[in-house]
Amino acid sequence: MTAWSGTPPVIGITVWRRSLPTYLGERTDLYTLGVEYAERIAAAGGIPVLLSPVPEDQTPAILGRLDGLLLSGGQDLTRATRGLGPSPEEAADTDPARDAFERALLLGARDAGLPVLGICRGLQLTNVVLGGTLIEDLEHTEAHPAQDSPEAFLGDRHDVALAAGTALAAVYGVERRRVNTIHHQAVDRVAPGLVVAARADDGIIEAAESAAASWPFLGVQWHPEKLSAADEVADEARLFAEFVAQARGFAERA
Repeated sequence: MTAWSGTPPVIGITVWRRSLPTYLGERTDLYTLGVEYAERIAAAGGIPVLLSPVPEDQTPAILGRLDGLLLSGGQDLTRATRGLGPSPEEAADTDPARDAFERALLLGARDAGLPVLGICRGLQLTNVVLGGTLIEDLEHTEAHPAQDSPEAFLGDRHDVALAAGTALAAVYGVERRRVNTIHHQAVDRVAPGLVVAARADDGIIEAAESAAASWPFLGVQWHPEKLSAADEVADEARLFAEFVAQARGFAERA
């Protein structure tokens, strides 16, 4: 097969606004993203570009310059985004501006047939925006145990079963995968237009994908970029490679 020699596809990756300590003070507002997201996209042959929120009417200009969109993980969605009323229980680190920006990006990407990869929050946001619901707080099970430290979050693993005949199953080429557990919410009612692509052994939905061939969307509840053992990196490279290939195809058609 002849190697593809065109311009690498441009992949936009959303970021997370947080107040963190720096030499400028104990609470400095920063746009942040784990470096693994960009590293995995670059390793798969894409050009990663970080996206900070802009007003909704400016999102078409951004989408017009992208070949693919990665909705990253991070903080919970606001109650308003999830279709819930005001409550003092709103998580302190939610970000309405991020929710609105990513919602506009997602809907624009869907309408344009732009490939989208949703990771953790990215899957949850997609499901909610398209009309689904979330489990607010997962019960603790063997697949989703209580975590009490960063090391536990990063080190825990559990099995997921991939649904036969799905695009995700074709990406990995296996029926079961071992993934990490870095989330306390998950998809509950699946949105119209999405199909379940994987479940944990406790029944929790761990992946979903678009039912329409015209819009390449894959969403996973685990964090493939943070699976760091050599065999895990090699396995998860399949997911990033497929996403970048879809973006390359979009660029060629455009």
